[in-house]
Amino acid sequence: MMSMVLPSNRQHKINAPSPITLPEELIVQILSMLNVKSLMKLKCVSKSWNSIISDPFFVKMHLDKSSRIPHMMLFLSHIIDRCLYVSLHLSPVRGFLENPSIDIFNKDSKCQRMEWLSHHRVIGSCNGLVCLLNYCKNEFYLWNPATTRPFSENLVSYPLAFQHQILYYSDSKVSFGYDNLTNKYKLVAFYSKEVIVFTFEDNVWKNIKWFSVSYTIKNNGIYLSNSLNWSALLDNKGLYKENLNVEQLVIISLDLGTETYTKFQFPREFDELLSLVPIVCKLMDSLCFYHYAKEHSFVIWQMKEFGVEESWTKFLKFDYHSLSDCSRIVDLLPLHVFENGDMLILENNVGKLIRYYRKDNRVVWKPAHTNNCMLFSVIPYVESLVSTF
Repeated sequence: MMSMVLPSNRQHKINAPSPITLPEELIVQILSMLNVKSLMKLKCVSKSWNSIISDPFFVKMHLDKSSRIPHMMLFLSHIIDRCLYVSLHLSPVRGFLENPSIDIFNKDSKCQRMEWLSHHRVIGSCNGLVCLLNYCKNEFYLWNPATTRPFSENLVSYPLAFQHQILYYSDSKVSFGYDNLTNKYKLVAFYSKEVIVFTFEDNVWKNIKWFSVSYTIKNNGIYLSNSLNWSALLDNKGLYKENLNVEQLVIISLDLGTETYTKFQFPREFDELLSLVPIVCKLMDSLCFYHYAKEHSFVIWQMKEFGVEESWTKFLKFDYHSLSDCSRIVDLLPLHVFENGDMLILENNVGKLIRYYRKDNRVVWKPAHTNNCMLFSVIPYVESLVSTF
């Protein structure tokens, strides 16, 4: 009888490959390309990763990359059981290019319901931080919606001497920006002929000089190149005078580092008689302004090189009669121009997001409301890890 040869019971040693260790520099680069939501989860992986993601150098690196992926903050109002609620929808602008039929009111759209927002006004957004004014308590604070962290602990109130004027003067304006020389955020408030500045961290308001000639500020400050920028009208020319001309108008730029002003003139080619002051905005990382011209045209000019008046260029012009569905054309607000310059996204005062296709001069808009939900504000925004503290 043949004996059966059994396999040996001896365990064979498995030659497993040794674990691969990535250099920390490469790990940092990979992590910096992720979105904020993923990074907040990855902080729990290890003390080392938590340290990397919390490091100010990494926060700055991530912000630089995130700035190339602009978002929009869409504030939606809802009527539920006769009560007003506010929801926040964060949307990458790229989605409007990749999916032109995107519907912010889609039932599958992810919104954060935040009842407290109904008591607040957005002053501005910078580096992923949103500055809010609680108009019930007369307090400002900073908020990072991407990290959903609590508000800044140091609430900011107007000086008592200015509270009444700032809150109730019709010409008062409050703007929010960042001084990259001192790495501090600032509030700038105008009312009448006074200008006051609050510097976060220093926690102090102070007056700064204003022009000897009186100007009326016509928009919230546009943050660009370490400065806040406003359209302004000479007061002594009459605020509501019809047929304004370029000599009555100016762009005022406040350097947040030196807290000094520069005045930019509108282009000389811009010689049309206007009934409304042109409004400055930021598009394509450039200072721009828009206005309504004769023959029912909506026009946008771009300053190709910041601070150089000779670099003004007429960027686009289209007939706003195509937006006849809108009740008040004067409230159009340009939000974003895509890299190829073919599509412009605008907002208007009745809750519409409007897409203008430059190539074929075509305009498309979304409904003002649906299912008791209405879009009432859109703020350009970038995701960041920047702390409110």
